[in-house]
Amino acid sequence: MRDDFTKPTKNALALRANFKCSFTDCGMPTSGPNDSSPDGVTKIGVAAHIHGASPLGPRYLSSMSSDERKNFKNGIWLCPTHSTLIDQDTTKYTADFLREMKAAHENKIQSEMSGLKKSNIDLIALGPDMVFSGELIGIKSDAWQVRILHFIVGDLHTLITFAERYEQIDPYDRYILVNSLGDGRQLSGAPEISKSGSDYVVCTKVRNSLPRINAHNLPRDFALNDGHDLFVENGNIAVVSGLDALPQRIKSALSLQRGESPSHRNVGARIIEYFYLFRDSTWLSNLIKLEVIRNACIPYLDPIQNKEYTLLQSINRVNNIEILDTESKPNWVPFHFDLIVEGIGSWKRDISIFMPIGDEFPNYPLGTKTEAK
Repeated sequence: MRDDFTKPTKNALALRANFKCSFTDCGMPTSGPNDSSPDGVTKIGVAAHIHGASPLGPRYLSSMSSDERKNFKNGIWLCPTHSTLIDQDTTKYTADFLREMKAAHENKIQSEMSGLKKSNIDLIALGPDMVFSGELIGIKSDAWQVRILHFIVGDLHTLITFAERYEQIDPYDRYILVNSLGDGRQLSGAPEISKSGSDYVVCTKVRNSLPRINAHNLPRDFALNDGHDLFVENGNIAVVSGLDALPQRIKSALSLQRGESPSHRNVGARIIEYFYLFRDSTWLSNLIKLEVIRNACIPYLDPIQNKEYTLLQSINRVNNIEILDTESKPNWVPFHFDLIVEGIGSWKRDISIFMPIGDEFPNYPLGTKTEAK
């Protein structure tokens, strides 16, 4: 039996390689357009095993467990030619050689992304399945316009599908987020796509920002102690309200993984997904910042209360998110939040978010658009 990679692991290998072959001096793109249709895409990349997936496979290591063979660390993203070459000459292409080649390619991609980060390039999210580097080139009261430079999550086909199937997408998944603004908007219509030179330009129709709750008026909620558990105070379960409830609201909202709530299936953060895909990337904090922006700015229509609100309720803008440590406490990762809060203004706090961290990508139902009811 073969220990094949899971789909999330294959996707992580491709993303960290920037969908390019990791073989030294190759760099062949493994995803691009074809002529079968206006939005046709060809994908030729191979998630190759470093140590073989089965006993007869190249570089098979019997001492490895099945989980280790399927782990991201045992994979390398290659074009079809080089995925064949490394298996035909295992004397030259040893496991150590392939690991070094993989690391060198990922370091190169990281350096290229660092160069983009120092320029005026921004991170922008459009719906749950697209993140790209680009520029905000126009703002009106009812429209935002952006230029796409490079897809980080998703591709042109994802963009076209999003526009074509806009009416079937849940309203909560119709949004645009701009990292540099620390802000986002829910869309009010399907995006319009055009081309300017070699780049695609997207014009999005947007709703007005939903009013936030003054943080001093946040409703009462159960309090959590330093161990993230309920506790008793004066004989009763402790509660918090107002500004004291804000850190707990942030912790609870961002610790909930998308798909975990049985009554609110499309509510929840995707922070852990970005962490596993981009944990060594210089842009990880900015990707996580996009998720905080989404939870802070995009209205959610509660089907039980029949009421619309943003999940973080009092946050107007996300200035910065910084990961402080991933080792100090198992499953709880401390972040520094720099926010603009309704009724307060600038507000900064260190808050831990629940993230079960391991070597293998978690098999959560993430990154899937929910169709409108």
